Amino acid sequence: MARLKVDSIRNRNDDGPPSLIKGATIPTGQPLKLNGNLNVTGISTVGFLTAQNATVGVVTAGSFVGDGSGLTALQTTSAAKAYALRSLLDPLPFRS
Repeated sequence: MARLKVDSIRNRNDDGPPSLIKGATIPTGQPLKLNGNLNVTGISTVGFLTAQNATVGVVTAGSFVGDGSGLTALQTTSAAKAYALRSLLDPLPFRS
């Protein structure tokens, strides 16, 4: 396996970060530390992510940590709609 040991990587114009057009793989248990922004297009599989000031479209996770008090712009529904959905989606009434 080839190894690349550098202190920094910049784009060809030396005015910003490189674009990883074929993606990147970090070995399990190894951190990826970024100074600046992370822009991801497509699907990203992450074992553990810590972020500040994150703008995220869709997040699917096995678990979340924290109370969520800092989350903003969340879609909500009325109590009546929540009860109706629960009644429709609850599998217990349909069990034999």
